[in-house]
Amino acid sequence: MKLEHLSISTGVLRKGMTLREFFEESVRCNVPGLPYVDYQGKVVGRLSIRDVYKRMAVPDYLLRVADGLGDLSDKIDLPDMKVREALALPVETYLLENMPSVSAQSSIVKALAIMELHNSSYIFLIEDGDYKGLVTRMLIAKRMLACLAEQENMMTRFEKGK
Repeated sequence: MKLEHLSISTGVLRKGMTLREFFEESVRCNVPGLPYVDYQGKVVGRLSIRDVYKRMAVPDYLLRVADGLGDLSDKIDLPDMKVREALALPVETYLLENMPSVSAQSSIVKALAIMELHNSSYIFLIEDGDYKGLVTRMLIAKRMLACLAEQENMMTRFEKGK
């Protein structure tokens, strides 16, 4: 199966958009990242919710003691004011230049391999520099389950026909 049949259509990010707009579109489409395009509409970067959280709320020193943090660690929680300020920042603040991508005609196996290589849960579909959508690991899992259900239904109909 080609990836074009699994893709999610999303909006793209452009210069001047805010982190809030990124979060809104990511939540609307239930995706972990979005492409960033230049003035010509060519994908030149991406934003990742995982990366934004890491840079906004989880400093490196905290990673070393994460297992030891108690449940009452509200002294290091994000205050409402900081969230408001962060979500007003331009998306360029968190722009990543590496963009795992493949053609919409690529195979699922190729997409999974590239996602693994880039430690990503999603991959962009790009044709001739134009963004066509994205595919997530969860979408692939959903499709695998749908294929299995189709096969099981066919087997059940076949067995009833005997």
